[in-house]
Amino acid sequence: MENRGHLQSELLHALPYGVALITTDGTIVQANRPFLEQFPEDLQTRTNIFHMVNQSPITMELSRRMEQGLPWTYEMPTIRIHAILNGDVYILSIEPLPLDTRVTVQHNAFEAMMHTELDMAMVMTDANLLINRFNKGATELFGYAPHEVLYEMTPFGLFESRELSEKRTHYQDETERLLSFEQMLRVALDRGDREWKFQRKDRTHFVGKLFMHPVYEQARVIGFFFFVFDVSPEIALKGELLHKEQRYRMFAESVIEAVLFHEGGTILDANKAAETIFRIPAEQMVGRQTIEFIAEGYRADVLRRIRNHIQTPYEVIGRREDGTFLEMEVYPKEVTFQGQTLRVAVMRDISDRKKVERMLEREKNAIARQRDIIQSILQASNEAFVLTESNGSVLFMNVHARRLLDLPGIAPNKMQERIPLLTTFRARDRTEMLKKIDLLLDGSAREVSMRFSIPQPNDRDEQYYEMYGTGMDTKRQIGMDSGFLFVFRNRTEEERMDQIKNELVSTVSHELRTPLSSLSGYIELMLTRDLNPEKRERYLKTMAKEAKRLTDLLNDFLDIQRMEDGNQEYKKDHFILNELVRDVVERFRETSNHSIHFDDADESLHLIADKDRIEQVIINLLSNAIKYSPHHHEVEVRVRHERNQAHVSIQDFGIGIPEHAFEELFQKFYRVDNSDTRQIGGTGLGLSICKEIIESHGGSIEVESSVGVGSTFTFTLDLAEETL
Repeated sequence: MENRGHLQSELLHALPYGVALITTDGTIVQANRPFLEQFPEDLQTRTNIFHMVNQSPITMELSRRMEQGLPWTYEMPTIRIHAILNGDVYILSIEPLPLDTRVTVQHNAFEAMMHTELDMAMVMTDANLLINRFNKGATELFGYAPHEVLYEMTPFGLFESRELSEKRTHYQDETERLLSFEQMLRVALDRGDREWKFQRKDRTHFVGKLFMHPVYEQARVIGFFFFVFDVSPEIALKGELLHKEQRYRMFAESVIEAVLFHEGGTILDANKAAETIFRIPAEQMVGRQTIEFIAEGYRADVLRRIRNHIQTPYEVIGRREDGTFLEMEVYPKEVTFQGQTLRVAVMRDISDRKKVERMLEREKNAIARQRDIIQSILQASNEAFVLTESNGSVLFMNVHARRLLDLPGIAPNKMQERIPLLTTFRARDRTEMLKKIDLLLDGSAREVSMRFSIPQPNDRDEQYYEMYGTGMDTKRQIGMDSGFLFVFRNRTEEERMDQIKNELVSTVSHELRTPLSSLSGYIELMLTRDLNPEKRERYLKTMAKEAKRLTDLLNDFLDIQRMEDGNQEYKKDHFILNELVRDVVERFRETSNHSIHFDDADESLHLIADKDRIEQVIINLLSNAIKYSPHHHEVEVRVRHERNQAHVSIQDFGIGIPEHAFEELFQKFYRVDNSDTRQIGGTGLGLSICKEIIESHGGSIEVESSVGVGSTFTFTLDLAEETL
């Protein structure tokens, strides 16, 4: 057996053509070199014949025969493939055919045509209609490379499948017999049906004219030759000419647009609508130039379009025969008639449409301006606005809403997803707000509201808000069925005003009660007791002091009310500031236990102002300096002249003011909250009145202070011309 196997191997390698021993599943047992050389180098190491070749009709037929144990022979133009069963293996040979048996004279003629540069697709098949030749024209027309179709496809794979099936059904019904695609094709061609729809590799289609010829060898059909000409442009041109002819007839009979036929700009014909639009009989237009009916400033562009055969629509200003103008839309088109290229111009009067467009443009701009104004108002509003869809998805947020509700990075798009993640909100507020939003979204409530506050890390005061949500119909505005509007109103100022009101009530009740109680007590004493002249005089002085205190308090309230209402009037007089300050200082020296030092300017400082109101400012500031320095009995008053301005400073060495209170110090009813100020008392109106008086005179007032060191208040006013 070993000698037999060795002999078989020797014989195999001695054969001049390719031979291999193959099992029925395609496994190569042994193969000689000529056999392997039939395949690309990178496939020669494969151990299965079906892995070395593509799954083409040839290999599929070979596999089927081998599974059935049948012999098989297949001839190509240059080789013969032969497979025969020998025991449990197949002997597969690939043998070159002798040159003189490969082709017939007819075959040679067709073969020669394959290599010509004819502008057509030429496809050659074997007797089984498997493509074995594919010329350059076929590659350009169908988009396939030869190796993609040779021995892989039949010509029917190049047809558009739906039309192929429909025509097969048609001819089967007509001949009343079943037809293969080859038989159907022969019947169709015999009857002159040569225009077929084909499909390229990129799935696009074209219409081709088809010719098919059988190739014979000794009266035996050994293949078919297919010729395909692309006639799509010709068909399209025929259709276009037919369409243009029909359109021209329709235009000539019924259209309201002006239609001009011209050659190189010379008018050949015009329809009735052209007479109406240009106000001239059609017969008088013939022979004239088209640009005569175009406004002068547009003629150069129209000539350029005609010369460059541009067929895109355009707008132009037309000129009527009577010299008036109109706005036109022109649709140019070129057609070929009896070998002559003509140009058709369809012209529509769009003057009315342009007027409407300009009106609509103005309306659109007005709407856009209104939208911008509304959006600007929303953006500038102190409230936070959020508009959502019916599912809670956010459509619009103004600036304040983004500051309040935006999260770092990419925030969730839905309100119900965004609220639980806002760490600046208190947990209880987030929970309650989410419940109310859910009630609104699921339709359980038509509107919801709640109040909440947000702690501020760098400020002792909280920010107070009110959330209000309601459903709204937004269909007209943005094409939605429904949505929701959420408003977050900052009510911190309202909360502060409530606190001020409460403080006002408390302050007024306290400040008014004290002098009234004192007056009431002394009056009762004087009525019920027999007082000596000395006590009576002391009691009367005390009562006068308390009455003045009560009067000053009421005057402060009246002043601040007039100032807020804008009804405060100022009587401007000419006076010397130094003298006024000196008079006030002298009066306080007589009634106060404090030592008041006065540092006067070196010159007289003239003012034009309300002397009584400026005196009120000096008295308030000096009174405060004495009041808020109970343990230090010195006060310094300075007047100086700098840069055309007078500066008056009143400095005490008392309890001082914390820096965080500077911004609110001049607001009405504000008092620094500590034990010292509470013991001293006061309404918190004096500094507010001072600020209003000084600023109404075009001046400014400032404070410098340190807790436990003292405070300096300085007001500045412009000098009158006499001082300059």
